[in-house]
Amino acid sequence: MITSPDDTYSAREAAEFLRKSERQVQRYLTTGKLSGERPNGRWQITALALWKFQGIEQEMKDIWIAYCIGMAKNDVQ
Repeated sequence: MITSPDDTYSAREAAEFLRKSERQVQRYLTTGKLSGERPNGRWQITALALWKFQGIEQEMKDIWIAYCIGMAKNDVQ
């Protein structure tokens, strides 16, 4: 499954993605170790922030760009 860098996750979803507890993810967020926003009192974390946290940002962005280019080529035909 291809994930867009701007897809957003809740703290619970991010915890599942990172295989951590939700509380641990919330600690990462409050300390700034993981980037996220908290509109309306609930954390929102982008896929890009999760990739940065994991140290796989560039590889995932490259995959996303290749996917977008491939989709654009398919639209032209």
